Amino acid sequence: MFDLPHGLARTRELRESLRLDIQNVVLGHNGEELHGVGRAKLFTLNDLDAVKLFGTTFAPELSGLKNAAPTVESSPIKATEEFGPFPSQLLFHEDYAEVNRTIVGMLALKWLVAGDYDAFTGQQFPAAKLRRESFDRLRELFMSGLKTEEDVYALLVATVVNDLGKDPNMPKKVTQFLQEYPPNPNHDMIVYIAAQHGMLPLINESEGTASHKRLMQGLLFGSEVNIAQLAQAESAPGTLKNVKEIMAGQEHAFTLKFMELILDVAGADGHHDARCAKPMIEPVFQGYMVARQALMNIVQEKCSAREGYDQVLSHRSGILNKDGFTALSVQAPYERALLRLLTMGRTTTNEQALWFNRAFRNLSYKTRRALSDGLNVDGIDDGVAIVPYYMPALFSETLKTTQKSSNDTKVAALESLMRFLARIYAGTKPVPGAKGEVTECSVAFAQDIVKSNDFRDNPAILDKLEIPEASRYISTVKVDQNDSFNQKPT
Repeated sequence: MFDLPHGLARTRELRESLRLDIQNVVLGHNGEELHGVGRAKLFTLNDLDAVKLFGTTFAPELSGLKNAAPTVESSPIKATEEFGPFPSQLLFHEDYAEVNRTIVGMLALKWLVAGDYDAFTGQQFPAAKLRRESFDRLRELFMSGLKTEEDVYALLVATVVNDLGKDPNMPKKVTQFLQEYPPNPNHDMIVYIAAQHGMLPLINESEGTASHKRLMQGLLFGSEVNIAQLAQAESAPGTLKNVKEIMAGQEHAFTLKFMELILDVAGADGHHDARCAKPMIEPVFQGYMVARQALMNIVQEKCSAREGYDQVLSHRSGILNKDGFTALSVQAPYERALLRLLTMGRTTTNEQALWFNRAFRNLSYKTRRALSDGLNVDGIDDGVAIVPYYMPALFSETLKTTQKSSNDTKVAALESLMRFLARIYAGTKPVPGAKGEVTECSVAFAQDIVKSNDFRDNPAILDKLEIPEASRYISTVKVDQNDSFNQKPT
């Protein structure tokens, strides 16, 4: 167990020590190491010592993460001898899901810079394991993107503050400023608000520097555009309409933000297994690289927001088609709707895609049409697009719950989840010429049912779950089952 520092002065001293450690480190392009980056103390420590370094340097922020509410996929498990102690156990003598996820994300940076492929991919499932060439490509992105020693420290800072908005105390602290921002801010927006009003000491320490400007630009971008939601088709094209305005002239800030996202995903299973970057498998890596390119294409005006979004869907179609699933078109509304479901479901095989396809086809015509309508609203000059926050996590938990069940049970569970999603979309549909709008509705309230054995045994119980007011959108559009799409499902 480690002893964490006490007092602001000691914390600042430790942060300055970390800065000095990387002060003369400049990362080279094309994968070469300049000024001994791989030999810097930070990147040569063993994992336990690195956990201690991160824990002591960022103790106040990590302590704040102890209060963070677990996400749908971050229910902790008790450490076992096989997995070893989790980072939060070493630092705080208890399990804290978000602390573990954050620390493993920071370890992922160490593994990447050190070129430690075995550590990065150690416990990944062999069938989907990140390929060596993809690891090298990812490492090159980091080595070329971290242009100065300040970038290295700024990336660590961004990684630490990323989830502070999940601390239930944080929204209370920014309440007085909320009237200046859109209603019902998510945790990314809350962190940005807190930083903008000087409420995050770790951000304040860099004030007046180029790093501070990039950090704030990254927080702004994260509050407006969720790259992870794009990569999983959880969001809608309307969330991308301001990308060019936000990113114009800020390519380096965007690169740092993307690297932060990669580390966030790499550590996302750190509460279950802290030994490697378990979620950053080959299909996930490829999906995020496609999302990155789509955003760059939008900024460079090579495509519209809708076209950039559809690049993500077409990529999913290509992955599944290579494994034998029928190719789907983003131009056909029902096929595009199915592609969104397949992408939110993180499907990578023909077998998985067939489960989703059967579930979608099993829906009643009315429900399937309503679901397709909701999934096809852009939120740009066509009405209200709803972002079902945490829906990919619910699909994932559903497949975990039914992992040992028959295919029929899996399909029935997915069908139930699709009926639930249709209710979340609340009759929204594309209305050309209508004012575009995007609203977020969290579906996390359904997680307890989806994770239960009762749901596995009787998926229809989800139909009885009432949607709480906070997650309910009241549509002003009357749903006419005859005027939505001329195309009928086959």
